[in-house]
Amino acid sequence: MSKYIYKLSDYHAIKKAAISIDGITVLSGINGCGKSTLSKWLYYIVNGANLYDEFIYDRYVGQIQNIFTGLNFARRDVDKDTDHSNSLFFREASSKIRSLKDNGEQDKVEIIQHIAEKVIERFCDILYIYLKDSPSPTKRERVFGFLGIKYNENENFDDVLSSFRYAELSEIEHIKNNYYESKRKRSMDDFLMLLHDNFDIDETSPNNINVEEDGVKLFQKGSVGNLYNLTKAIYVDTPMAVSEEGKDDNVFWNDLKSLMLDENKDFAGTDAYKKIIRRITHLMNGRVDVEKDDFGQKELHFVSEDGLNIKLDKTATGFKSFSYILRLLENGYLNEKTLLLIDEPEAHLHPQWIVEFAHILVLLNKETGTKIMVASHNPNMVDAISAIAKKENVEDRTHFYLAEESEQRFKYIYKDLGQDIEEIFKSFNMAYHKIEQYGSLGV
Repeated sequence: MSKYIYKLSDYHAIKKAAISIDGITVLSGINGCGKSTLSKWLYYIVNGANLYDEFIYDRYVGQIQNIFTGLNFARRDVDKDTDHSNSLFFREASSKIRSLKDNGEQDKVEIIQHIAEKVIERFCDILYIYLKDSPSPTKRERVFGFLGIKYNENENFDDVLSSFRYAELSEIEHIKNNYYESKRKRSMDDFLMLLHDNFDIDETSPNNINVEEDGVKLFQKGSVGNLYNLTKAIYVDTPMAVSEEGKDDNVFWNDLKSLMLDENKDFAGTDAYKKIIRRITHLMNGRVDVEKDDFGQKELHFVSEDGLNIKLDKTATGFKSFSYILRLLENGYLNEKTLLLIDEPEAHLHPQWIVEFAHILVLLNKETGTKIMVASHNPNMVDAISAIAKKENVEDRTHFYLAEESEQRFKYIYKDLGQDIEEIFKSFNMAYHKIEQYGSLGV
């Protein structure tokens, strides 16, 4: 089983953090010490590293499609076609590019190149017919201005179209070469830019961030390597992520809901998986099913043992916490190559269920190999994870960290406590001292 070190420093509230992840990792500290920042950027980095080639390809396709869109926009103003064959041609060209996902990389790029050349040739034929009809200088200059065509009265239109065709084909070639160059260089700057574009990140990127897999850094000398044994990160910042009221622009919520709504019927699961699933369904006294609403859209329903069937969105928040674990398990998304990141899993849980949830997390790591990073303020959750990890003999891969304020105010250093949680409890006890202080002062 691979081991990871996640490093982030001098970013927002985080002065320095070097976090071990090879089993269960618990982060503790006051509000505003950067726990969520650590989780978010680890989500971005892990998923971005595994989707990097796909992001580069999607950008390439998007740039080609932008050329098509511009040409098609101009075509609608100059096209005299009455049977709409030209309009159909442009639609089919765009559709063909979008349908190439299953082809090999080289085949896809060459096919796109061929389609793009045909589109440019077709547009030039349309533009030639338009110019032969001698449009007014005003209309002609308007079209030329949009297309970026420079023209003077001494040039004939054949030369103008030849230059335009050459410029467009050269741009297509340039985009293709940039695609291959991006795949070859795997630049960290390019990687971070693609993270912002694909995950809608609205903050600056950290300058000092890295993930080590078995001692090998993901980022080296400005380029991006690979994570061999970590292919998916799932971040749950709140159980409300499974609710219908979830924000459409929240990448974490959308990712989680899509995984829950999936119906991976090919995944059978081992006895270990089934054991945890039975434990969760027993606790909930029911299961979670995927059903369709009146418009054919998938939605999640909680179905109790006694036949109650309600939308999961309408259940207590504590049920939602166990529900996302259940659905991720049933669909095979929790395994040795998954990193599950959870902010305050104890939120909305009864103390008894906090212990049960901690037990589930420990079993997930022990039985499925899922790596877990938890941010928690709750002494019951921290104590339960510690005690149950010992009982299940996974203590050696359970790590606790405490965010302590550095010499610089509001900047925190994450202290590695190993398996010793005593300092975390001392930090919790500060709240009781505060209560006593307020009580003695009569405030």
